[in-house]
Amino acid sequence: MSRALTAALALLASAATAPPTPGGTVVRPGESLAQLAARTLGSEGAGPELLAFNHLEGAPAAGTQVQVPGPERARAVAAIGSARSAIGQSPPGSARTEAEARLAEAESLLARARYAEAAAQADGAWKLLAEARGERSHFAVAVEPDGRTRVAVREGVPVRVEAQGRARAVRAGETLTVVRGESPGTPQLDAGPAEPPILISPEPGLKLALEPAPGGLGPVRFAWKPVPDATGYVLELAGPRKQTLRTTQPVVTVPGLPAGKYRWTVRAVQGDGTLGPPATRAVQLVPGRIKLEVKETPWQ
Repeated sequence: MSRALTAALALLASAATAPPTPGGTVVRPGESLAQLAARTLGSEGAGPELLAFNHLEGAPAAGTQVQVPGPERARAVAAIGSARSAIGQSPPGSARTEAEARLAEAESLLARARYAEAAAQADGAWKLLAEARGERSHFAVAVEPDGRTRVAVREGVPVRVEAQGRARAVRAGETLTVVRGESPGTPQLDAGPAEPPILISPEPGLKLALEPAPGGLGPVRFAWKPVPDATGYVLELAGPRKQTLRTTQPVVTVPGLPAGKYRWTVRAVQGDGTLGPPATRAVQLVPGRIKLEVKETPWQ
């Protein structure tokens, strides 16, 4: 297991040791925005983020009630930390350059309190570097309101979780729950969903003829059957354009994609935030015929 993978999971597990307290707080007399951010979010530089989360344009006055983000922020911060660690241990190259761009976007989204999008961008950066190293491991991390962190590994190489000076390896098909302030226990077998999503369209190996659209050809509709007890789905596109989309419905319509061969993968999101087994298909997008209408025109 590489140092980057170990460091990434250590940072993810650290979210269980000191998560932000969800709920509200009152601005103290004489407290600056930087001091308020340090007290509530753990960083003096997180003032703009706190304003964005509360939809405020300026520093709140003393006595003002402000809301503090919950576990969704801890998840985003942990994902950004793991991506930053992986980038720091990766050699120069196109994968690192793209990962750095995704990390910068994740940090920008975090500053705007768009936590789910920030986590998705950071996860994409980490995954990009892992694939470049040939390390493929599909795992998910969910931070509960009470501070517990659950790590579930669906497939691939084992991941290492560190907390309170102790480490545990979590293998494919196992789930580990780390309680705030405690060492990680023994991973438990996780049966997960019995079957992956059943894909509907596009059909396997289909050559799909589409009209020109913004971004390429489109629209492209991806559909599958609902998975019982799923809270959402993750659609991953691999091809001329790599893209990860999240949805609560068993269908996604992409306005336009560049022509070429794609592999699309769907996973169901479980109630604890972990991802189920994947279902994958291939599809090729080609330009459709342009309809021309020719009429006789009288010449003078």
